[in-house]
Amino acid sequence: MLKDLNLVGGMTNTDWLNQFHDEMRTHKITQGQLAKTADYSRSHLNQLLTGNKPINEQARVRLTLALRSLTGQNNIDVCIDYLGVTFKSHDYEELVTELFQINPNHFNLKEGARYGYAATLKCGEIDVLLSPYQDVNADGYDPSEDSGTMIELKGQGCRYVESYLRQQDRTWYDFLEICIALDGHFTRVDLAINDRNGLLDVPALIEKCDRDEFTSRFHGFRDNRTKQWEVSGRTLYLGSPQSEVYFCIYDKAFEQHQKHPEIAIEDQPIEVRLRRKRAAAAIKNLLAERDPEKVVFGIINRYLRFLTPSHKAKSQWATDPRWDAFIGNYRDKLRLSTNPEPLSYAHITRWLKKQVAPSLKMLQLIDQYNGTTELKAIIDGGKLTQRHWDLIHHYQHHRNGVLTDAAPSEISKKSDYADQSK
Repeated sequence: MLKDLNLVGGMTNTDWLNQFHDEMRTHKITQGQLAKTADYSRSHLNQLLTGNKPINEQARVRLTLALRSLTGQNNIDVCIDYLGVTFKSHDYEELVTELFQINPNHFNLKEGARYGYAATLKCGEIDVLLSPYQDVNADGYDPSEDSGTMIELKGQGCRYVESYLRQQDRTWYDFLEICIALDGHFTRVDLAINDRNGLLDVPALIEKCDRDEFTSRFHGFRDNRTKQWEVSGRTLYLGSPQSEVYFCIYDKAFEQHQKHPEIAIEDQPIEVRLRRKRAAAAIKNLLAERDPEKVVFGIINRYLRFLTPSHKAKSQWATDPRWDAFIGNYRDKLRLSTNPEPLSYAHITRWLKKQVAPSLKMLQLIDQYNGTTELKAIIDGGKLTQRHWDLIHHYQHHRNGVLTDAAPSEISKKSDYADQSK
């Protein structure tokens, strides 16, 4: 398929049109369907496809996106890639039960935590940060020192939660509504738009920054680039990491490919990282609109636009065709997607296949030749950590619909926090 928009450049019009016609025939797409999706008249489209009218870069992008949409290969979606929520309550059992619908006994207590919290409850990639209980009715109570409870879901944590949500026939919208019902305060949310077909060309966007072919609302962006934007490998950061709005355009799969060469380089996302008031406003709009495209691209369009230079004044430059396509023209509406498989499981199986499977096969053959059970003895002697038990319970939940008894953990310590919060 039109895997990326290298078709836009580097090919003659004749070669591009030949490949485009091949794709139309393969997928049985008619000119009528294409004209309607690309918002062209039938006569104008026919002249473009027959070569009677010159086909420029913008027309190639427009037709490519229309064809992707018609063939179901317009693979762009939005997902939550980080979520931080704080609660005044110290009753972590209620929070865990209401939010995740998980037995609190499946969380393992660890002393110490980030952000000044005292302890961390973990279940797989889900982190619940606890602060020491303070009696609000006691003399000397200082609200500023009472952090309550925090739920922190990083990228893998979000995927982990999604696996439970899907099993429970719930969505992120349901989860976020419960956060609000429990008086949760959103401290940060990252919304990632995943471009799985390579519509974005990160190096090209970096070059556009270098050539000043963009407009931005980030203060000081052009005046002090060394502090306000940074290029790192194939990554482009816009804004300040401490600000309430911060953009990150990067080739996520490129970073994964460096660690795991067997992974194909396809996924190029842009992340919109929102903090404090901006995070709360975005969540509120998501719940009100149920339209993640409108929310996330509304933020992007307010702060950033890449341009195509011309002889006119910069204020009259047109939007870059690829960027124009990315922000919403000529494609279907985006959905708030989920990718529920816990990444830890995928990492384990990938590591086994690549690093361990040959040795296991060798030991298996030696046992067969010698009539021994050395491989079984090695497996039986393995020691599982709490993290392993968390993953086991996670998959038991998926198979049975309910969680089984918890693995051995520091239940007595967790009960101390629960007793204090009653």
